[in-house]
Parts: sequence; structure tokens; C-alpha cells
Amino acid sequence: MAKSKTVWFGMKLTPAQKKKIKDLARRDGTSAKETVMRLVEQAIAQDTIDAPDESFLSGIEQIIGSVEGSSDLASNPKHMEGFGT
Repeated sequence: MAKSKTVWFGMKLTPAQKKKIKDLARRDGTSAKETVMRLVEQAIAQDTIDAPDESFLSGIEQIIGSVEGSSDLASNPKHMEGFGT
């Protein structure tokens, strides 16, 4: 997988919050960033989609998120040729 461009994402934490993250990272033997990202990925993996039984989504839950690429095809004007004005 190619390396993605990185962007700054700063946030203010209380000293107690920062200590919790650092302590968890130290316990896991990782950096604070790796620890936070692992927890984010775990939370996303636990998300479920509640689709009505008659929905197209009701049969494909297991493959949602299994492909890489833009999540919005409209981000590339080529994909939108012939739609709209």
C-alpha cells in the first residue's frame, strides 16, 4: 500500500487524558499515535449497519469496507460524466 499524505490533526487534552494515552501506549509498546489509531480502527470495525430486511445492504454487510479507493465516486469528475448539467 502506498504511503498516504499526512495532515496535522491536533487536539487539546487535559494532562490526565494525555497521561492515559501515554500509559496505554507504554503498556502496548507502541507510540501514542499508534495506540489511538488502533483504538479508532477497533471502534470502526465494531460498527454495524442496520439495514431493513428488504434492503440491498442486508445481503452484503460482510463485504462493506473490504475494497480500497475513494468512498465518493463523485470526487472524480470522470465518474460523473453524463449526470447533471
